[in-house]
Amino acid sequence: MLGGMLAARALALPRRPLIAVTSIDLSGEFTAGNTSPALRELTIDAVERHLCDHYSRRPGILELCGLVASSLSAGGISVDESMVTICGGVAEARYVVLRALAVDQAVYTPGPLPTVYRAGLAFAGAKVHEFDFSAPLPVVTGGILLISSPNPVTGQIFSEAMLTRLARWVVQSNLSVISDESIGPLRLGLVRNRFAALPDMEPRTLTIGSFSDAPGLGAWHVSWIAGSKALSTPARDLKQSITIASAAASQYAALAAVKELSFGITDKDRTMRLETILALLDRHNIDYFAPDTTSFVVAKVAKVSAAVAAGLSCGVIIGDGVALGNPGTIRIAVPSDSGVDAWARLDAAFLRFRAEAQ
Repeated sequence: MLGGMLAARALALPRRPLIAVTSIDLSGEFTAGNTSPALRELTIDAVERHLCDHYSRRPGILELCGLVASSLSAGGISVDESMVTICGGVAEARYVVLRALAVDQAVYTPGPLPTVYRAGLAFAGAKVHEFDFSAPLPVVTGGILLISSPNPVTGQIFSEAMLTRLARWVVQSNLSVISDESIGPLRLGLVRNRFAALPDMEPRTLTIGSFSDAPGLGAWHVSWIAGSKALSTPARDLKQSITIASAAASQYAALAAVKELSFGITDKDRTMRLETILALLDRHNIDYFAPDTTSFVVAKVAKVSAAVAAGLSCGVIIGDGVALGNPGTIRIAVPSDSGVDAWARLDAAFLRFRAEAQ
């Protein structure tokens, strides 16, 4: 099933050019880079203690599930570890949730729909209805609201007022909710509003999250789903029928990352790297959306293909907004290593792009 979904997605997306191995990839949904030495050592220790010689507890390592539950509980959501399932990356989490809950369902989502959901919704046979949030909300009965905050395309978050308006509509329309909150972390100083914490939303909402924002952890492919038993159980059952359990080594890497991040060091570092990218964009007079996350920046350019080509010629891969479902934009992920090289290459790419545009 996953192979078919990937094949369908490959047909829907334009082919990427062959890239030199020395290029720095800043096109991803999550930060790129090497796993930190401390995190590597903690994962190696788990392997040497033979904790990765067998399937883990099927829903996920108990301590890792407990940490997710504690984070949600701190945000006002009553969840325990039995309602958390660890998945093999956010692509798998999105797929199993859509396939488990959205089969032949009407799915409503604020448009435009991000490309990352299209294949999963198509496989589920869902009837997708995009709506303009600035207009009156549709009059419907039953179905699913699919909401992403932060948005995996733009990185923008919904305000509390917008989420509250959607929550009232969910109750009035008798909808279930898939809340994708996998992109993050939010910038320092911003409060993260979880949809399930709003009045009457907890029993209706299944939340998707990810550990891939931790520097270097994107390649380990670890995410999670959590919510009421009525929604989390069918998604967990489908996940376990596909892969039984997520890779133990990856789960221990995520566990180590959560503990390492608790010291707050990487949040500050990510913010500094983000500010460097914003300074480069300002210097080259390139407009961008004010970022709500420290994962990536979305900039507005007239000629996306020219900007992407300028990046490739300078050894840096820039995300193509057309392929992501956001035409007229480019996306630049915040790197977790090779920072100096990345800045120099981005600077050169922007210079080339501007020169060719004149």
